Amino acid sequence: MPSKPLLCLVLAAAALAGMTATGHAAVRTTVLTARLTAAYLHTTSKGTGRATITFKGSQVCWKFTFSGLDTGEDSGIHLAPPPAPGRHKTSVFPFTASTSEKPGCVATNHWGPSSASWAAKIAATPGKFYVIIATAKYPQGAIGGMLHGAA
Repeated sequence: MPSKPLLCLVLAAAALAGMTATGHAAVRTTVLTARLTAAYLHTTSKGTGRATITFKGSQVCWKFTFSGLDTGEDSGIHLAPPPAPGRHKTSVFPFTASTSEKPGCVATNHWGPSSASWAAKIAATPGKFYVIIATAKYPQGAIGGMLHGAA
């Protein structure tokens, strides 16, 4: 058994190299959040909310909380900035067509080969992306907000 200082040094070196103590590659977790408002999307919606997006390994998970919306429809991540009022950008990473406050997860490649590369770009540069929740009344997006690293 190595001495305690040597073991600490080995574990620290493994952590810096992105490895766990068992020699497996460490799974990187990136947590992003967004405050969702109507003002961000230039809508008259009365809704507000929060999105938490977690990238872990080859999986992306989401959790939305919101109020003041008619039934949530679709949601997704889009390239910033948002378009003019009444316009819509295609999402680069959609979540679900029936958005609710129930958490969800999919594989980063769930939407095809390019979705994994979008997931990596979003995790690396969240300030270049925003999240929306669309509703029946606001199909281009009722509320949205810029992504940023969780504090």
